[in-house]
Amino acid sequence: MKRLLILLLFCLRLSAYELSENYEFSDYTVYSDELVPNIPKKFEILQIPADKNQYRIDAQIIAKTFELNGFELNISKTRYINFTRHSPIDFTPIKQQLAQMLTEFYPAIHIQEIIITPRGYLAKLGKNVHGEFDKRFYQNATGTFYVLDNEGLRHYLDYTVNATLGVLHTNQKVSRKESLNGFNTLLKTIPFQSFKDKPLTALPAHPSRFRSNLKPMQLLTLRNIEEIPLVLKNTPVTVELQNGAVVIEFEATATQEGLLYDIITIQKNDGKRAKAKVIGENRVELQ
Repeated sequence: MKRLLILLLFCLRLSAYELSENYEFSDYTVYSDELVPNIPKKFEILQIPADKNQYRIDAQIIAKTFELNGFELNISKTRYINFTRHSPIDFTPIKQQLAQMLTEFYPAIHIQEIIITPRGYLAKLGKNVHGEFDKRFYQNATGTFYVLDNEGLRHYLDYTVNATLGVLHTNQKVSRKESLNGFNTLLKTIPFQSFKDKPLTALPAHPSRFRSNLKPMQLLTLRNIEEIPLVLKNTPVTVELQNGAVVIEFEATATQEGLLYDIITIQKNDGKRAKAKVIGENRVELQ
């Protein structure tokens, strides 16, 4: 019986309404449905002082008001509730700026919505306002940026992008140094989210291979692939030797991989080794 009671209380606790840490307000009178939109009863929660653009209150006080009206709040993860006055600013230009920036990285991205939330009350901003975003903004659907007002002061804002993006995935198990192609990958539409690196939205223009073994349905980013070297280890290469106006060519074996203009070691037919610069596919220039 005691265990049943504990389980019942636990279930009731799980079903309790939860609050966020931050809310915006337009009216200084805050009602229950502004904090919990799906609550079946509307009642007054508090009056925010008219001279306050930001207001902070102990979550226990809010919870007590709900309790007096017959509702339980789960505030185990929330100690204080922060209220910020709604800023009467049209953020459309900044939304358009961010949308354009994302489209430059991902031409096929489908953006449903961009939400911008100031971290404090903003009464106005200067003309031609421009957002300053992190260099890796394209890896995250959420983030922080700042704008400058007419006095040159920074104002920080948060953004959320609701969008979908077609990203390449492996369609089978692949091995390290295996070539990346249309037979071992597929394009899958996923929500734009947080990526460790820029996701691959198409096969690279240059021949590429996998950096490591990967499982099927692995999302691919730039860190998962590398360009296939023009010269591979233990393969024959044509060596050029410039002698005045005369170019001499002979065959050798590469003992290292090399991309364009890399300096690698080659082994001549007499067994001697030398340094050479990669100048083309299976072609090097003796140094």
